Amino acid sequence: MLGLGVGGLLIAIGFVAEWLLKKRLKNQKVQRFYMWVAWLFALLGSAVAAPTVGNSVGITSAGAAAVSIGMLLALGVDLADKRPDWPAFFIIVTVPWFMRWTGGQLGALFDLVLTPLATLGHLVLGLVGG
Repeated sequence: MLGLGVGGLLIAIGFVAEWLLKKRLKNQKVQRFYMWVAWLFALLGSAVAAPTVGNSVGITSAGAAAVSIGMLLALGVDLADKRPDWPAFFIIVTVPWFMRWTGGQLGALFDLVLTPLATLGHLVLGLVGG
């Protein structure tokens, strides 16, 4: 349950950065920085929370793999176009959960990617006193 709380805090920081980016921030150079802050904190928080969420939701491994791949393709487009939009933010929050639910060799690859992110998320939260 600790992962959900820690991850939720990091996601909340990302959410605030995304909201400020869309509602308040007008400076183009600072917008790019806020986009990366929002996406990075959302990704780290989601990676930390993924094991806790994954244990409480039932989904097939094949379905999770298909959703993960689709979300990663959509994120690739958003990153290439440098569009910090809300759908991309919510994809960043949920894609690690689907990646954790994926089984087989692809799931092992996703675990290899997500484990360092979860560790980094715990380190970042430690820096801010969490």
